[in-house]
Amino acid sequence: MNRPPTDITRRRALRAIGGVGAASLSGCLSPISRSDRCPGSNEGTLDLDDATATGVSNEFSRPLDMLPHATRVPVADALETETGEATARGYYRPDPRTEFVVAGPGPDYYRLRVTEHDRMQTTGYEYAVEIDVDDSALPGGGPVRSVAEVPAHDRESLRGAIGNPGLLHAPHYTSFSVVFAYEDADARDRSAFVPEADARYLEWDGVPIRVIFEERRPVEIASATVRTERVATSPDEFRAHVGERRGVVLDSLSADQRDVVDRAIDGTYAECEPYSEPFGALRDRLSTGGDEAAPLVRYDGDWYFCHLS
Repeated sequence: MNRPPTDITRRRALRAIGGVGAASLSGCLSPISRSDRCPGSNEGTLDLDDATATGVSNEFSRPLDMLPHATRVPVADALETETGEATARGYYRPDPRTEFVVAGPGPDYYRLRVTEHDRMQTTGYEYAVEIDVDDSALPGGGPVRSVAEVPAHDRESLRGAIGNPGLLHAPHYTSFSVVFAYEDADARDRSAFVPEADARYLEWDGVPIRVIFEERRPVEIASATVRTERVATSPDEFRAHVGERRGVVLDSLSADQRDVVDRAIDGTYAECEPYSEPFGALRDRLSTGGDEAAPLVRYDGDWYFCHLS
């Protein structure tokens, strides 16, 4: 090598739990940093963590039942159709924030694509929702209406706003906002919140909530078509699929490059600029442009999460 590396070793406790959490920074090319090991120059590091099938599944996909309500419902509908497609329309509409979803007892992995169309403007009525309201704040200290008693489309707006009704029971989740917006005149007429209404007290899943009008403003309603494509029927197949699309295979390496990779697997490999030829060449292979690096690396038949800085 042209210059000796610095080598930082550390324990890999995360490997013992199937890679959960180990991938949180995979694929990131961290900002160039200076360290005590590299006075007057920048330090580059390479860290390769075991990428178990479970770890890759946790990093790159989400279970269907963990998707927010406005996304989960149309995705579930799409998975039930022969075409693998479903369309939802409203203010709250599918926004997966993940490329892949895992569903069924299989498990089966699906790629998600969402296309919005037929947008229109309407008036939205925004309310603040306070959770777990103190009994003393309830009107007359008496009972309140159940959420089940409000119109179905209002309930859907509330579910779309909170995403996961389980948050009603989260100790630090105390409020959220909801927008009631409907293009259909009949839906507006039947809504308990359109136009603006006085504060409403409701009980939702045993939790008292207060719904308070905030403002009226223009909003957009659109249709969103969800398309699903099955890409794998097991965690191992899914890891191979993600690796093929986004990973880098490190083969045909020189002895010096293999030494760098082996050290990155054992701990964290580090060098000061200017980098040696073996390390510089590896950085070029792992970088995908801009501030990104390949999230997965295959080396000697095994998969690793890649952390490059």
